[in-house]
Amino acid sequence: MTFFMLMVLLIGYIVGSTPFAFLVSKSRGGNIFEQGSGNPGTANTLAMYGKSAAITVLICDILKGFLPTLIVLLITDDQVLAFWTATGTVLGHAFSFYTGFRGGKALATAGGSLLALYPIPIIVVVAAYVLLVLLIRYIVVATTIVIFGAVAFFLWIDQPLGSSLALLVMVAGILYRHLPNWERIYLRNEPKIGNKVEEIHLERLSKEKQAMIKVVYWIVAIAFLAVVYWVKA
Repeated sequence: MTFFMLMVLLIGYIVGSTPFAFLVSKSRGGNIFEQGSGNPGTANTLAMYGKSAAITVLICDILKGFLPTLIVLLITDDQVLAFWTATGTVLGHAFSFYTGFRGGKALATAGGSLLALYPIPIIVVVAAYVLLVLLIRYIVVATTIVIFGAVAFFLWIDQPLGSSLALLVMVAGILYRHLPNWERIYLRNEPKIGNKVEEIHLERLSKEKQAMIKVVYWIVAIAFLAVVYWVKA
């Protein structure tokens, strides 16, 4: 079973690594990593290239999570394998080998992959997310609240251990990509939604402190993963 988990994880990663925002920007003579927020996602594509390009990126990012997950689910009828496929697509988007392991925050890809597994719950989660974003106006805060709430609910209900571990690995990748936003929350210069501010020029912590935060983050993430495995195994 472990071999098949690794295999579908790799397949998902390869598919998820396709950097659609980067490809769209390149086709238009730009580099999304060096423009606007520097994030290869829908919002930055919208700001740099307009609605048509943004819609294309959004649909492609959703589908690269949705299709591999659904195909593995239909072929194997195994939720655990499908979940590890979903996790692979998210990690591929967040750490794409096509772009030197740079990537985006993977929310659209995660939403697409989870839509194939839990269509009704993910619709509820997306609705709650949109509401929180409108109320709080800080995307990173709304994202983190929704993610922690969804993870707590998922771990509370009866789910296979493999699915729980896959979800936690997926979430670890997503939250890692949001660390710069939390730095700016701490420094009180994180832009609210609707503010046209170029994030790549905003103040950040020193390189040493950023490195320390990353190390602590992964220690905590791995420790939490180990605890969940010990409790559920």
